[in-house]
Amino acid sequence: MSLSSSRSSANPSKMSFDGDIDSPYREDKIIRWAIVGLGDVCAIKSGPAFYKCRGSTLSAVMRRTPGAAQEWMETNAPNLPLDVAQSMRAFDSVEVMMREMMTSEEPLDAIYVATPPGAHLENIRQIVTAIDSLADATEGGQRKLKAVYVEKPCGRCAWETRAMVDELSARDIKFYPAYVSRSHERTVVLRGLLGTDKVCGDMVTAIKYTQRGSSLARGLDAGSSSSIPWRLNAEQSGGGLIMDMGCHLLDRIDYLFGPLENIKSKVLRKGGTVSTTSSYPLVEDYVSMSATIGDCDWSAISSVGATVECVWDFSPTESSSSNATLEGDADELVISGPKGSLRMAGMGAGLPIELLDNSGRLVKRIEFDAPKHAAQPLIQTVVDELLGLRADGDKNDTRSVQSPATAANAVRTSEVLDAILGSYYGGRHDDFW
Repeated sequence: MSLSSSRSSANPSKMSFDGDIDSPYREDKIIRWAIVGLGDVCAIKSGPAFYKCRGSTLSAVMRRTPGAAQEWMETNAPNLPLDVAQSMRAFDSVEVMMREMMTSEEPLDAIYVATPPGAHLENIRQIVTAIDSLADATEGGQRKLKAVYVEKPCGRCAWETRAMVDELSARDIKFYPAYVSRSHERTVVLRGLLGTDKVCGDMVTAIKYTQRGSSLARGLDAGSSSSIPWRLNAEQSGGGLIMDMGCHLLDRIDYLFGPLENIKSKVLRKGGTVSTTSSYPLVEDYVSMSATIGDCDWSAISSVGATVECVWDFSPTESSSSNATLEGDADELVISGPKGSLRMAGMGAGLPIELLDNSGRLVKRIEFDAPKHAAQPLIQTVVDELLGLRADGDKNDTRSVQSPATAANAVRTSEVLDAILGSYYGGRHDDFW
């Protein structure tokens, strides 16, 4: 078989209402969002998606530092659609935001929680407390909040993730985790290659992932004397970079193949022996994990019993200094079956998928275009589900759109992270924090 290359044909969402009488999107039927927390994740990855998705707009932003939300709004105003810039409101507290927005003529439908994970449960409790207070004050007459979309990995541990889900479900509010790769075109194509085209055969037998490097980009520098960023402070993040980056890969394995079982791990702080300063983070910087795939009804292909081996090595080399680089950077996911295998980067929505035959020879490469805003494809599915749109836009199809991101998959991924990191931290329950 000769080597071939192709480019997947993207079908991006339009950014405005098209006026088509058959379009499911209407200007009078729109999901109004607020953002709680305005960190770097809001700049490009997710923030613009809330006003660029069809049927969606951004109505409010909140940051607890006094004046910070107003400053963010003014700074970003030139990049916002005119109607969004003119109508958006800024707040310094969740309580005030909820009271004023939920009793306005255009109340909120959904909230995006984008603070560090250590604050997520607190934010959820602030939201539901405000909802309960409004319900008491108005005798249940206020507009109902439909959903909360929570930045991954949701809680610092499974207990926190479950607690968030429980708080919202008790009030009939949907919980969506921001595992954005579930809706990336590359993941959609991958599911088809595995389940429909059977490029690996009738089953998957092995999944292997290696990530090495990327730590300096996140501030994990053995020679740095600067303050430790929140991603490397377990009290705020829940652990090391596996919580911030590895969670995506773990969730994608769950989505494509099934739940991870029989988890064994080795967790180390390798860089602590290299660092020349006392400011080197106390979190782990090396994780190796082995597991098997369990049974489920959502996998793209039969995978029960498949072996899973993953390594995340974010540790600096012994020669690291304040301007050090890491040697041998790697980011490779290999999925194998009796007929062949697939090879790709674990991170990066725009990177190619390579198809290999049984001898390991490259036979095809599929190229992709990365979405400008990584979260937009997933957020569009959330918006469509909240609007009650029909699957595939077909009026004759009785099925409604369902986002691939669910509370259940958020809890499962949190449980896997606990199983991996529990021995290193000596506990992951709420009392630990």
